[in-house]
Amino acid sequence: MRKIAHLISAILHPLFMPLACVFVAYTFDWYINGSLSADQMQIIYLIVAFSTIVFPAVNILLLKWYGVVRTLKMESRAERNAPFISTVFFYGLGYYMLRKGALPESLFSILVGYIAVLLLIIIINFRWKISAHAAGIFGLIGAVVALFQVHSFGNIVLLSILLLLGGLVITSRLILAAHTPSESYSGAAVGFLTMYFCVYFGIFI
Repeated sequence: MRKIAHLISAILHPLFMPLACVFVAYTFDWYINGSLSADQMQIIYLIVAFSTIVFPAVNILLLKWYGVVRTLKMESRAERNAPFISTVFFYGLGYYMLRKGALPESLFSILVGYIAVLLLIIIINFRWKISAHAAGIFGLIGAVVALFQVHSFGNIVLLSILLLLGGLVITSRLILAAHTPSESYSGAAVGFLTMYFCVYFGIFI
């Protein structure tokens, strides 16, 4: 059971969520899909992948190499500070690059939303270690629910699958004793509410 929990935690790692959210938005949202060509999306995927996955992951490995974090799991609150703060920089860099293009506002709001989620996790982390895994997947769910309302469409199958994945993530983190139930549910709430607010109200800079 623990091996499955580890696998779910790895596949649905928080670093993958911004790219997953952009992919879901382009694939299922008629407005975003109709506003961008396949060539444009390749560039967007590339920028998002490097700024939210590759650069932060390499940075975390370097921090481990230099002893700033003891393990890649970053089990203590103190270990999370440097990786999380530096990841905000990479997220911001990717957003800055994409902001130069004429993209649908909802995509900007998704990226701003994930930056906001990460900033809130950093602030809360000074007192409490909420689940970044739960915040990541439920942030995706919050963005999708907001897109349903903003662009007047729905997809119950998609929402059901995402809710199932969200439940699997929380269950996995509890099985691995990485978080308490309150830390997991709080992470889910922070992710969902922040992303929903940013996407629904079209928050971007």
